[in-house]
Amino acid sequence: MSDDSKPVIIEDKTQHLRDIIEETEAQFEASTKLTPGEAKRIELIRKMKSDTDKKEYMIMFNSLMILVIALSFVHFFLYGHYLALGFGLTGIAYFIVVRLRLRNAAVKLTEYKNNFDRYLWEGFYLKEMRHSAVKLAFFIFFPFLLVFVSDLISGSDDRLTYWLCILAGFVLSSLAWLFYFGDDKNALDSIESDLRALEYL
Repeated sequence: MSDDSKPVIIEDKTQHLRDIIEETEAQFEASTKLTPGEAKRIELIRKMKSDTDKKEYMIMFNSLMILVIALSFVHFFLYGHYLALGFGLTGIAYFIVVRLRLRNAAVKLTEYKNNFDRYLWEGFYLKEMRHSAVKLAFFIFFPFLLVFVSDLISGSDDRLTYWLCILAGFVLSSLAWLFYFGDDKNALDSIESDLRALEYL
């Protein structure tokens, strides 16, 4: 797999974005007195920059999708179920689409280096897109991952086990998003509220 398509965070490819952020912060701090709007913008960009969601979400997303795709093909070769093959192909398509959309959104950020408010909004949309993509992946693919793992461990493709694993997967992924990722959703809502407040500062 080439570096361009490798779903791993490569720091030097985001260096230009960090340079823009640091340059903008330096411009604001060079002023002897910051307006409330400027202070709020600095606070927001620092808050968004300090989040670790980019690294954590992509590790989760890449790990899940690679496992699902690999096990779906293994399952197909062992049991000959075309549903598993179709699911693996669907996983590949979803993986590629999400990676391309996230990459395009990150590149688009650089177009707004001279319009800081728009830059902040585009950064927020990127974070929201990442959050939604990982959430959808876990809701759709995690239950089937459990099915594939269960079948490979038990050595059979029992229909009762199949439906129990799907049900368990949906319950687990729902609980995970409710308890573990609920704070991330609240953080996104807080950032959106702060961005809207900038219109009045």
